[in-house]
Amino acid sequence: MSKQQRNEYWQKQITAYRSSGLSMKAWCAANECTLDQLKYWLYRKQKKVCRTSPQATPVLVPVTATPEATSRPSSLWIEVGHARIEVRPGFKPELLREVVAALR
Repeated sequence: MSKQQRNEYWQKQITAYRSSGLSMKAWCAANECTLDQLKYWLYRKQKKVCRTSPQATPVLVPVTATPEATSRPSSLWIEVGHARIEVRPGFKPELLREVVAALR
């Protein structure tokens, strides 16, 4: 398999993983690859996106606190583009990172 074919293969695998809704471990078990392989290719893809994407730079957005917002919230809403994500106490940070990366 050439380098280009391998890159294309893993691009398809990453897309399939992200759209599956499965954990990394479960997806790897169902797709005959190791967790290390998936993590490696996800890292490579993220690294490439960071180098080539002008949108990779974080954007700071002003926030205005309302009286309701100053009390301890039961959840937090995050907007990425047109998507709105509700984050509740006990969320999995790794899952949130994956979702935000997929929405970019």
